[in-house]
Amino acid sequence: MAGFSRVGQFADADEAGQCWVTGFRKAVASAATTTGAWVDYSYFAGSPTANFYASSPAEAALVESSRGIYVPSVSPAQQHLKDLILMSGNTASAVNGRQQLALCDYLLYYPFIDTDAIGEEQTLYNSVALPRYSSGQVVAVAQSTASTVGQFTFNYTNQDGVAGRTSQNNFTFAVAGGGQVVGASGSGASYNPFCLLQAGDSGVRSIESVTFSAAGGGLMALVIVKPLFMATVTQESRTTGGVAFGAADQFSSLIHQAGAPRLMDGCVLNFFAAGYAGSLASSMLAGILETVWN
Repeated sequence: MAGFSRVGQFADADEAGQCWVTGFRKAVASAATTTGAWVDYSYFAGSPTANFYASSPAEAALVESSRGIYVPSVSPAQQHLKDLILMSGNTASAVNGRQQLALCDYLLYYPFIDTDAIGEEQTLYNSVALPRYSSGQVVAVAQSTASTVGQFTFNYTNQDGVAGRTSQNNFTFAVAGGGQVVGASGSGASYNPFCLLQAGDSGVRSIESVTFSAAGGGLMALVIVKPLFMATVTQESRTTGGVAFGAADQFSSLIHQAGAPRLMDGCVLNFFAAGYAGSLASSMLAGILETVWN
């Protein structure tokens, strides 16, 4: 837990007012999602505003800070995640809200990659460098509906700055709308949200090209993120017969993860999620995020 030498300092900083509390609320679009498959909450409406990865095709772009859950810049102090309170809900009694969540720092993306360009090496242009970290993980996010199972690899520069690396074969699958994670790493039946890299690599600094060997029937963005915290929302809030019921889940980073993840100045925080038993269509995720610094 860089920046703190003991747990007591973590509590003392909170008592001294060296903390930030912010709320957020995101609403998934009405297009059906698949049980076990992931969605990108940043893509959907709410607070913070929707992030559609809408910029020049195939050209690297930074994710705008306004698309992330706001936390202040505190340099030269170091800021860490302290607590998360999360609630998933829907007005329909049959809708599932239980889900696995990954809080990530959204770094860089390459939009409007054509998943139907079989055998064509689609060159990606790196006009900006990866911010805040030396490398991250790659997620394929749909920017349209996708009609079929595709397959692709991508060439990239790895965590050590070695260029010319080639990912393992990654799959896409049919999705009903944008904002759903279209990439399925390892096999067409897998829902691991992070694309598989060349053996021995742990991260990606930049992506140079993408090649599809089987068509996916849509458009996607390749997004580089830094995973920070994993959580599971175990309940959901529903409204049935005019009566609301359900409960929130609270997570302390010191208890539920090995150390409180550092939040870098300029971070763009948002969530990926996978539902456990049914579609997340039209569901909502609301919560409170608290940080602390010294």
